[in-house]
Amino acid sequence: MRRQGSVCCDEKCGFPVSDAPDSTQADVDGAAVAAVAKAGEPDRYLAALLAPPEQREALLALAAFSAELATIPLRVVREPAMGEIRLQWWRDALALPAQLRTGHPVADAVRAAARRHALPAPLMEAPIDAQMRLLHDASSPGEGDPCDLLWRAESALFRLGAQVVGVPDTADIQAGCTAAGQAYGGARLLLGLPQAIAHGRVPLAKPQLEVAGLTEEALLSGLADTRIEELLRTHFSRIRSSLDVARQFLARLPRGARVAFLPLALVEPYLRALERSGRALLREETRFAPLTRVWRIAAGHWLGRL
Repeated sequence: MRRQGSVCCDEKCGFPVSDAPDSTQADVDGAAVAAVAKAGEPDRYLAALLAPPEQREALLALAAFSAELATIPLRVVREPAMGEIRLQWWRDALALPAQLRTGHPVADAVRAAARRHALPAPLMEAPIDAQMRLLHDASSPGEGDPCDLLWRAESALFRLGAQVVGVPDTADIQAGCTAAGQAYGGARLLLGLPQAIAHGRVPLAKPQLEVAGLTEEALLSGLADTRIEELLRTHFSRIRSSLDVARQFLARLPRGARVAFLPLALVEPYLRALERSGRALLREETRFAPLTRVWRIAAGHWLGRL
């Protein structure tokens, strides 16, 4: 039986606690963390590569952390109890004493980043909290607002990244990160609609659907008419409004600190691609050229085009 604040060590929910790794193992673990970040959070992965070495490792760890958490609600959509166990494991891993390891490369890397950059525990747990709520919303259609949950998780990640690059967590920074999370999280939610619908979920707020004269059942059944386009236009408008606020916030930051916000450089390209997809974006994955992603992140870094 698991104790409060401990990491479970059985096969179902965790990895054995171990001592610190040798340098060879640390290199292997670092490569594993980068691979997870690249596969699950390509935008944040590319942004982290452009950060100074003393910040890069922590930003990659945060990206990999986000990637690991984001897969849980989708993988256990019909078994929320299993998702709870996995998310609790991550919560317990963050609370593990510094001298111990979980043996999970991403968990140990993000714990090291939290210690090195004095990242506050409540903020570290915010993405876990959001995924926990999303897990239950996924199993209870129509409950809560998945849009709200997603942007809160993204906002927390932007705040953590800002602290890694040396930006203090003031009220102004929090407001800017909220706008950034709303813009980037909103775009990512729309990009993920085909996958969510394929899993029997409609991650859109019920009141928004009702205003458009739509229901979750209709969207899941394959409905495609002009009401969907109107619903999507509303989302596009909200995302662009948040992006404008985030850009104003970023203009006040030192140039070097903007590396933590480089994923915002992809919001407008994502929206244009989604708009071209039209109502088909509910069923077909919106394609986005990898080189375009690289170019936009690089331009955002070198030219300041976010």
